[in-house]
Amino acid sequence: MPNIKITQAISSKQNLGIEPAPHLHAPMTTEKIMLITSAALLPAFFCALYFFGCGIVWQLLLITATAGACEIISAYLRRRSIFYGISDMSFVVTSLIMALTLPPLLPWYYTVAATAFAMLISKAAFGGLGMNIFNPAMVGFIFILVSLPEPMTKSWISPAPGAISVATIQTTKDIIFNNVSAENVRIAVKSLNADVKAQAENQPDNKYQADGITGATYLESLNQATDNILDVVERSSFSKDSFKAYVVMGIAYLLGGIILLIFKITIVRMVIAYFTAILLFSYIGHFFYPDVFCSTPEQLLLGGTMLCGFFIITDPVTNAGTAKGRIVFATYVAFLIVLIRGLGSYSDSVAFAVLLGNSTAPLIDVLTHRRPFGVGYKKGGLD
Repeated sequence: MPNIKITQAISSKQNLGIEPAPHLHAPMTTEKIMLITSAALLPAFFCALYFFGCGIVWQLLLITATAGACEIISAYLRRRSIFYGISDMSFVVTSLIMALTLPPLLPWYYTVAATAFAMLISKAAFGGLGMNIFNPAMVGFIFILVSLPEPMTKSWISPAPGAISVATIQTTKDIIFNNVSAENVRIAVKSLNADVKAQAENQPDNKYQADGITGATYLESLNQATDNILDVVERSSFSKDSFKAYVVMGIAYLLGGIILLIFKITIVRMVIAYFTAILLFSYIGHFFYPDVFCSTPEQLLLGGTMLCGFFIITDPVTNAGTAKGRIVFATYVAFLIVLIRGLGSYSDSVAFAVLLGNSTAPLIDVLTHRRPFGVGYKKGGLD
C-alpha cells in the first residue's frame, strides 16, 4: 500500500496548472486590444465634443461609472475578484461607443438604465466577455430607444461648429441632471451654423424660428416624411455646416479605423465588404427609388454608419467566426442598414441591423464552415 504522505507530497508539486488549448501566448492581450480601441475612438469623441457640446462628457462619465459598477457587481455575484471584473477594460470601449451613440442631452437616469441593461442583461447574463451574443452598446441603445422614443428625440442636438461654446459643462449639467429644458440649447447650437444665421436674419424681427429639423435628427426627419424624402431635402434647413460636421466625424472614425488596422485588431476584409456593400446598396436604392432611399453620401456619413464599419461589426465576439462568414456578415448588416433606413419605422437603423446580424452569426458560421479534411474530394484526384 503506497505511503499516503508521499502521494500527497507528489500531488502538491503539480503546480503547472491544467488549462485548455491553445497554449500559445500572444503579445496582443485583451487588455491591450481594449486600450488601443479606446484610443482609436478618442478622435471621434473630441470631434463630437466640439460639434455637439459638453453633454457627451457627462454621458461618458455616467456610462463609464455605471458600466464599471455593473462589472464589479457581476464579478461579485459570480464569486470572482473585483479586479477580474474590470481588468479586461472592455467596459471602457462599450462606454465610449454608447457615449457616441446616445443623445448628448439625455437625462442621467435614462443613461444609467440603458447602460445597466446593456452590461447586466446582454453581457453578464450570457457569461461575460466572450460569451455574449449581442453587442452590449447596441442593446443598450435599442433598449432606451424602443422604451422611450420621445425623450431620445428631444435630447438630440443638430451639430454645429463651436457647439461647445453654447452647450457648456454647466449648461448641459443642468439639462442632464436637473431636468432643465433642452430646447433653448438645441436652438442656440443650431443657430451657430452660417446658413442658419443667414436664415435668421431674413426672419421677421431677426428671430430664428425652430423647425422640424430642430426637433429631430436629419435622418429622423426623412424617416417621418409623409410624401417623399426629396421634398424634405428641398425645404429643410439642414445646414451645410451640419453636414461638414458629419464629414469631420467620418474622418475621425476613419482615422481610428486606420489605427485598428495598423495594430491588426480590425479585420480588413470585413471593413472593405461593409463599405462596398453600403455604397452599392445605397446607390441602387437611391437610383431606383430616390423618394425613399437617401443618397450615397447621406447613407455613408449620417447616423452611425462609419462607427459601425470600424468599431461595431468588427467585434470578434458577436460577428461571424469564419473567413467567408465575416464577409457575409458585414454585407448583410450593410444591406439591413440601407433597407431599414429607407423602409423601417426607425431612422436609427445601425443598431437594429447589428443586432439582427448578431442573431444570424451562428447560422452564417454553419453555412460558411470550412470543408473537413478528406470530405468532398473528387474521386480519383488528389485532395
